[in-house]
Amino acid sequence: MNKKVILLYPYFNGTSGAFNRYLLLKDLIKKINIPVKLILIKEKKHNSIFLKTFFRLIKFLKVELLIFYYSILKNYFFITDFNPSILALFSSRIFIQIHDLSWEKKEFARHNSFSYFIFLYFIRNYSNILTVSKTSKLAIEKFSGRKKEVSYLYNSVNRDFIRKSNKIANNELKKNDFIYKALNLDLPNIIYIATLTPRKCHLDLLEALSTTENLFNVNLVGYPTNKKIRKLIEANKTINGNRIRSNINYFPKLSQKDLCNLLLYSSAYISTSKNEGFGIPVLEADLYEIPLIVRDIDINRELFPNSKFFKSNNELSKFLDKIKPLNSIEIKKRKESLSKINEENLMPIFNYSTLSNKLQNLFESH
Repeated sequence: MNKKVILLYPYFNGTSGAFNRYLLLKDLIKKINIPVKLILIKEKKHNSIFLKTFFRLIKFLKVELLIFYYSILKNYFFITDFNPSILALFSSRIFIQIHDLSWEKKEFARHNSFSYFIFLYFIRNYSNILTVSKTSKLAIEKFSGRKKEVSYLYNSVNRDFIRKSNKIANNELKKNDFIYKALNLDLPNIIYIATLTPRKCHLDLLEALSTTENLFNVNLVGYPTNKKIRKLIEANKTINGNRIRSNINYFPKLSQKDLCNLLLYSSAYISTSKNEGFGIPVLEADLYEIPLIVRDIDINRELFPNSKFFKSNNELSKFLDKIKPLNSIEIKKRKESLSKINEENLMPIFNYSTLSNKLQNLFESH
């Protein structure tokens, strides 16, 4: 196959899980020697409803023109998250990516009723949908009543994560580093990496922490889209006003190196999220051989079957009380594993060769 592939990420405002998916796809496509081009459209915020509507229309037209040029005129494959696209209803060379269906649930809705039914129509009728897991595939088919095929290709970690992991495995964390100061190796360090949005359910973690017998050093990393959640985190309080005795560090943004250092010294990774398409941070923690304590939802059961699963805040609290601080032997062993990690010795379903071959088969079938 000698067709070129165009990747269009239309919501760029910095590093994110969705953007990292495109970086991964670019690497996977290069690995099978197919020419690939990544196009970014920056996401702009507007307070005015009029301006917001106007620029959404402009973006829609811009994306449709790009799809028309590359997919229809040039006959290239085209992959994008942009929703909705009229051309994607008809062309077999266009793949619309859908990472998760969190917006479909009323408690986490991001659209009004009118927009919801528009998106539902398009998702039901797109020629090709590409998602990130079997769980997402089944969810798309169930809620939309879609009869056409939905393909899925697992996510994986990006090369920068691998490089930084190799590097920290061979270096000591300096005492003047601010990450070192955020750690407390006399306590269990627990970590949760997730944007501060309601569906990530940080409030459940705060509630569980307010009832634990043990003390923890908690490191929360995530863009603060919700001011209410951030204020509670910074005040060490639950939504009911209960005090949390454990220390909580909050980082709105960290470099890949700093994230890797936090993971290296973590006794457990927590995920309270109620809706995920995949969960790259959980995979990163799993590769560090960190015990996972995660919400009992289908995607976690699919990808991380050896985790400890909780359904209630009470269950989460009990799991937390069993966590112990890392000792020097455990840290040394973890470093030895990280020094050897590469894109081909990841778990079989996440290594680059497996994913590249599946992606090539997907293109060849279209």
